Amino acid sequence: MQLKQLEYLIALAETSSFTSAARRCDVTQSVLSYQIARLEEELGTRLFERTTRSVRITEGGLILLARARMINEQVTAIKYDVESLAELRRGRLRIGMSYFATRMLDCVQFIACFHDSYPGIRISARCATAFESTRAVAANCLDVGICEQLPQYPEGITFHELAPKARLVAVVSASHPLADQGHASLAELAESGSFIESRAGSVLRRRVDNAFHRVKVDRTIELELGLEGGIVQYIAEHGGVAIVPHAFVRTQVGSGRPDIKVLYLDGPELTLTLGAYTKKGDRSAATDAFVRLLSEGID
Repeated sequence: MQLKQLEYLIALAETSSFTSAARRCDVTQSVLSYQIARLEEELGTRLFERTTRSVRITEGGLILLARARMINEQVTAIKYDVESLAELRRGRLRIGMSYFATRMLDCVQFIACFHDSYPGIRISARCATAFESTRAVAANCLDVGICEQLPQYPEGITFHELAPKARLVAVVSASHPLADQGHASLAELAESGSFIESRAGSVLRRRVDNAFHRVKVDRTIELELGLEGGIVQYIAEHGGVAIVPHAFVRTQVGSGRPDIKVLYLDGPELTLTLGAYTKKGDRSAATDAFVRLLSEGID
């Protein structure tokens, strides 16, 4: 019994036509008919009932068909695994990382681990916003975009969630009127002072804008900082209010900075979700291996 014979069996069962099955398998009709006859002779049973008008699979043929499909799937998987191994010995991996991702993950360490495991893969990594990353992945300019989850993103790509949702908190200076409360509502924050915000259109900014819109509260925006990492520093040195992921301030507060205070938000919890965007089905083995490394490393 040969793999080609099983391939011919599947094609004939699915088309019920020697002509169509031969065309699908890219062989002549006589070759396909001969190989089916040889298979029947080897097994000692009829696999198809043939008439001048039709071809119908027998009960014995159905039993073999189920096995043939399983074998065909296993052979395909083996070929994929072998080809993937070859891909991981060479090729490239292009990564985009948002500022949020670099604060939530040790991206450099993950890249270093991947490079140690697959030294033949040429890696390039750059900073990119979530919107830039998703567009670049969709356009095949990036293989992986590590960033915040967007409510909408281009067709043809998919999101792999990598970590639990990151909680948003308010940050104020130690001299702020609400500094010692430990928590505050959006209305209280809006009344207490001006806001320092990330740039308009960013994922963080949209999330904060939508939160204030839902509770019908207006706030005064004193300053927009294109570099989200500078917001906490500005608050510490110059005052104001900001709503940012807790990861943005955790290390600074944990190191004992007395000039920063974190306030947890009253009401519905605000979060951002970290993940990796990739193409849906047209991914390289290197892309899959890197996303797997991220997932396993975070777990």
